Formats: sequence, structure tokens, C-alpha cells
Amino acid sequence: MAGGLILASLTSPLAPTLTDIGQRLNPFQDAAHELKVVALGPYTYTTAGWILPDKEVADVDPLPGASTDGHASLSQWADWQKRVGAVSAGQQVLKLNLQGGSPKAVTLHGMDVTADCQDPIPGTHIFERGAGGLPSRHFRVILDAPGGPTVTPYGKTGEERPDPEPAEFPFYVSESELEHFVLDVQARSRSCSWRATLRWSVNGRQGTTQIGNSAAFRLTAATAVTGQYPLGGSPLPAPAD
Repeated sequence: MAGGLILASLTSPLAPTLTDIGQRLNPFQDAAHELKVVALGPYTYTTAGWILPDKEVADVDPLPGASTDGHASLSQWADWQKRVGAVSAGQQVLKLNLQGGSPKAVTLHGMDVTADCQDPIPGTHIFERGAGGLPSRHFRVILDAPGGPTVTPYGKTGEERPDPEPAEFPFYVSESELEHFVLDVQARSRSCSWRATLRWSVNGRQGTTQIGNSAAFRLTAATAVTGQYPLGGSPLPAPAD
């Protein structure tokens, strides 16, 4: 099922200069350097975990951190996920640093998220017990909501972490004025491939910038697992319906 279009945003002051951390994306070709986007992630926190399609934990040993103190960095888990073909389970977090390419203000009008959702992916669920922390200023994206993806800013729906300054488009960025967006992306019952696109204008010209490379991000709900493996624990059977 194809997803619908949504609008979302988040603001937070950043230093005036972006580092080379993350993935630098090519801006809209008709305005080559008007908007610079650095995408960090999407990350998968160990408390959400990963689904191993058609595999057991023994098939992908050793797990990251197994030879040290049992803990691994997000980048180590990301490398492992790519190597073994694991799929993020239930949640991803994507961080965007946005900066204008000149002193002229670039107006950010909105962000569109589309999703193609199917049945959840079966397999072993690897995860870490406990509560994970997310940045307090972020938007929650539900990819498989009825009618298409939805994006809700904290502070507008009585969520558990209210945003003291709910964000609304439009936003403005330039070389010296930056914005920081955080998307908390979830799939609750289905498997989804998704994309996000920023819409902007500068000096009367309009453009779009797709977040990430040409490949869609991928996320599956942890509702069709065939077994569970809590990190540091013992294998568990699939959860009861």
C-alpha cells in the first residue's frame, strides 16, 4: 500500500559550521548549493532491535561487542546489520542537520514522507532489554497508519515527552542559521520501505531535496517473529499472540 504525503519539522540551534560526520547529500540539481543536508542514520537502538529473516542467532555470530564488554556502538551494529541482512524492528531514528549554502535565507516549506508497507517480516528478534533514550525534540512518524504515514510533533497530542516549543513550518536556514530535525520513525504492524523529501524555496525558486541516497529506508514491525534473543540472555520462544 502506498503511503500518503505529510508535513513535519523540528528546530534546535546548532553550531554555525557542519562537520563531515554523516552522509552529505546532493542538493536539488537546479539550485546546486542552496540547501545542504547532513543525514545521520537512520539509527536502530538496541532496545528496539533487529529481525533476522530466515536465520537463527547462531547463523550470525559473533554479535557486535561479544568479544569485549557486551556493548557495541551504533555504527558497529549498523555494520553488522548490513553484513547479515537484518531489518530494523519497529523503530528507526533519523537526524538531519540543515544549512543554507549562502547568506540568503532558504525557506523550508515542509517535508513529505511516503511509505510502501507490506506484511511484517518473520524471523528472530534480537534486542536489548531496558528503556532507550530518544532526543526530547523530535517528530514521531507512523509509517503504517491507516490512510498513509502520519507525523506528529511532541507537545501537540499529550505525548509522554512534550516539546516546550512545538515546531511549525516554515523554517529558514542559511550559512549561519541552521536547523536540526529528528524523526522517530515507527512501523507498528507491517513491513515498510520509506522515503522523506524536503520542500524549499529561495529567491522565488522552488526545489526539493530527498533525504538519503536513491535506496529507500527499510523497517519492519516485530509482529511476526519466530523467536526472540535478548542480548546477554538466552533464546526465547516467539511471543504469544
